[in-house]
Amino acid sequence: MKDLTHSTITALLDHCPAALLLIDSTGQIRGYNQAFSGLVGEAAATLEGDAQANALIAPLLGTTGPISWIMLDGDQRWLSTESVVLDESPAITACYYQDVTEKLRLKNERDGLQAELARQALHDALLPGLLSRLGLQISLQPLVSRARRYNNPLSLLGIGIDSAEAGEALRKKVSFLLKDQTRWADLVGCNDQHDFILILQETTQDAAMQLIDKLATRLAAMGISTRGEPRVGFGLTQCQRDDDADSMLARTESAIVEARNNDSGIAIAV
Repeated sequence: MKDLTHSTITALLDHCPAALLLIDSTGQIRGYNQAFSGLVGEAAATLEGDAQANALIAPLLGTTGPISWIMLDGDQRWLSTESVVLDESPAITACYYQDVTEKLRLKNERDGLQAELARQALHDALLPGLLSRLGLQISLQPLVSRARRYNNPLSLLGIGIDSAEAGEALRKKVSFLLKDQTRWADLVGCNDQHDFILILQETTQDAAMQLIDKLATRLAAMGISTRGEPRVGFGLTQCQRDDDADSMLARTESAIVEARNNDSGIAIAV
């Protein structure tokens, strides 16, 4: 680069695809390239010699990372920025800008689609062997309808585990335990708060309480109890005549919250 002439260097900077703005140590604009002129529009012709306080470019100065910039026509752009102090006297700061509006739009669109796919997934993202809340809801609805039609018992058991160190490894251990201690007809899943939800077909409240006793014993052997740390809370509800899947799940989740806040660690929602 040392052998390049001044005119060649000027031409390279002027044709650089990144918008370039030059500012001296007094805060005055000393120059800009074609890309910056294209970014700013016709107002670029009035910038040279202006101070940093110029209302048009003030939001672009002294900021790093993507910034939101409102143009004169009201259009909002997102710009990535980078500045370099050139080794000259007086010092000149070169500010580079790239329009990343479309890139961020596509990223936000992708993130939104991924969130929607996760919301519509029928299985838990971290524990694929378990149903998601949506999977529980879809699976539960026909069971509620059948229980109401034939007056068959149907219970939901929620299990919430509170621990400062509760993570994926602990959740996996508990999920294996629940799958092992339930029948083939029972369904196991997780809600959005990572509480476990068991759909217990042909199971009365009394029978579900027996299951709670058995699970509490197994969990205690793993160091998880209703009074210790990690602490487990059991929320139980049984299908009522006017229930649907939503009402049963909501009642179970409320019971989990109540169980977390009482001394016994067990709450029954009716």
